[in-house]
Parts: sequence; C-alpha cells; structure tokens
Amino acid sequence: MQHSPFRLLSLALAAVALLFAGCASGPQPRAYTVKVSLDPALAGGSIQVDLIGANPTSDLPKLEGYSVSQYWNPGDKMRADASKVTLEFGQGRASSQTLDITNPIWQTWLKTGAQQLVVIVDLPGVDADKAGNADPRRLILPLDAGQWKDPSAIEILIQESGARLLTPKKS
Repeated sequence: MQHSPFRLLSLALAAVALLFAGCASGPQPRAYTVKVSLDPALAGGSIQVDLIGANPTSDLPKLEGYSVSQYWNPGDKMRADASKVTLEFGQGRASSQTLDITNPIWQTWLKTGAQQLVVIVDLPGVDADKAGNADPRRLILPLDAGQWKDPSAIEILIQESGARLLTPKKS
C-alpha cells in the first residue's frame, strides 16, 4: 500500500504539532508550605497576616489594587469574603507560623484556579496604600513551581518596613 507524499507530510506535521503542544505548558500552580516569621523588632506586637489564594481573573485584579488600610478596617467586605487563612502574632503566640502544604485550604484555592498567593499584613505604623507589591504590607507571589529556585517552601519575614520574601525566585 502506497501513501502519497502529501499524506506522509501531513502526518509528520501533525505529529510535530502534538509534540510541541505537549511541551508548551502554562503555569503549574501547586500547594506550598508557607512559613511567616516576625522580625525580632516586632516581637510582642499584635500583627495579623492573611494568606489568600487568588484566581488571576476574578480575585487578583480586586486584591492587587485594593486599599490595604481599608482591608483591615473592621467589617470590611473584601476581607470578610476572601478565602483566606489568618495567622495571628502577639503575646503568647509563636513568632514563626506555618501554613502547611497539607492544609485543606490549598485544595479549595487550587480548585478555584488560584495562581497567586496574596499576603496581606496588618502592620502598625505603615500606611502606604499603593497598588500591588508597591504596598509594603502586600506581597503577591506566584504559585507556579517553575518560578522558584526551591519549590518546597515559601518563607516570608514581616519587618517594621513591611513583608519581605526570603525564598529566592528564578531569574
């Protein structure tokens, strides 16, 4: 049985297209162990940190431009509606706290298409209200394992000047 050269060429091009389609992959969001620590200068102070899994189309645009000062006002609707984990620091509480990779909130976030982790800190004395990561009280971090040098954990240090990412990202 003979095949026409055009049919063979079509089959070869289809195979190459399938090969490249398999290689082209978008972000691969996943769960992480997230460790948040307070700088010793903040020891004893009452500080809250919200960790929010954000979907890039519905959650992220709202969160990255939202006033952090407003977010921490009692009864704020944005904070009330956020799918979040709150870490509370202060007297009698550990100065380092962890959101474990096995926490069920990760499944909730990933099922809703979360591709970023938004960290919002209630930090006394800082009132910047800038968009995105320009506000020192907010960090927006990718959940794509390909973005991190060591994708096993994300470490954040809360300092007097704001939240600081300690885990190196790939360049």
